[in-house]
Amino acid sequence: MAEVFSAAVALLARREHGAIELADKLVKKGYAADEVHNAIAACQNLDLQSDQRFVGMLLRVRIGQGYGPERIRREIQQKKVDRACYEQALETEPVDWLGCAKQVLDKKYKSCAQLSWQMQQKQKQFLLYRGFPSQIIAQLFKINEEIAE
Repeated sequence: MAEVFSAAVALLARREHGAIELADKLVKKGYAADEVHNAIAACQNLDLQSDQRFVGMLLRVRIGQGYGPERIRREIQQKKVDRACYEQALETEPVDWLGCAKQVLDKKYKSCAQLSWQMQQKQKQFLLYRGFPSQIIAQLFKINEEIAE
């Protein structure tokens, strides 16, 4: 148990991990599943591992990288973290998704002057790929049209 706990702490010292992600890594290292679960429970009791803290960290990092809420939500689902943690992280740290989308678009496409329909579609597709919902994209382009006029 002590060896598994030490390995878990070593992984957590490098960066935050979700509980399931941490368990997968420890099992891949060859530790028994029951020992892994006991070690993770001990880490959680000592507040060394927290899914809520992991989601908050992931949310901040991905927003800084220019990703939208849908893409971040999918990544959190892939890491098998409870959706309630994601919802709670959004409540504690409200995000201006419209501002984030504008910032990402401005960084990728310098000029927003009168755009052709084709270029608008290309930009919308880029924002969708980045994980921004279509409502935010439509709102952003409506604001850009009003500014251009």
